[in-house]
Amino acid sequence: MEVSLKNPRPLALVLDLQELFTSSAGPFNNVAADALIENVNDLLRSLRENQLPIVFSSYVLADDLSDAGLLKENPIVKQGYFSAGSSWMKWDKRLKIQSSDILISRNRPSAFYGEELSELLESLHIDVLLLCGLSVNNAISSTARDAFARDIPTIIIKDCTGAAPWEKHTEVYFEILDDWTAQVMTSQELLKKI
Repeated sequence: MEVSLKNPRPLALVLDLQELFTSSAGPFNNVAADALIENVNDLLRSLRENQLPIVFSSYVLADDLSDAGLLKENPIVKQGYFSAGSSWMKWDKRLKIQSSDILISRNRPSAFYGEELSELLESLHIDVLLLCGLSVNNAISSTARDAFARDIPTIIIKDCTGAAPWEKHTEVYFEILDDWTAQVMTSQELLKKI
């Protein structure tokens, strides 16, 4: 899929770069997040120079797991790692988050779950979504598909989007998304077009 960047009003949406998902010492033992965080910080620096709005969306559950849905009995979820009060739910300390950035949360993989993101996009008159973060086969794919269903053109920034440690077919995931849902490009390709 190809997304036009002629006179766009884009917004960068960063998903789930919380300690739970990015830490090599965490329960998911993500040893590949260093380069991802560095790439995201580099991209966000350039986007801020172009005065683009940046939103960080976190996947987080209530402390009592009343909003966990089908994951309520998952052993890792039951241990409280996904709960709002967990230290693992903090944003990765390596991320360069600024006071002008917008922080939102949700309790399902897609960032469109609930109305917060949709209302934000409408209030800012956004017509293109720049999507990155974790993980390509879960939150990124869910969010990209929900954007597609809402007719919101979406670009997935490949070098700023990572896989969960157990996701082994990352290139296939990107190819499927690029064919049917969103345009996949590198941050370098994106910055040349903005």
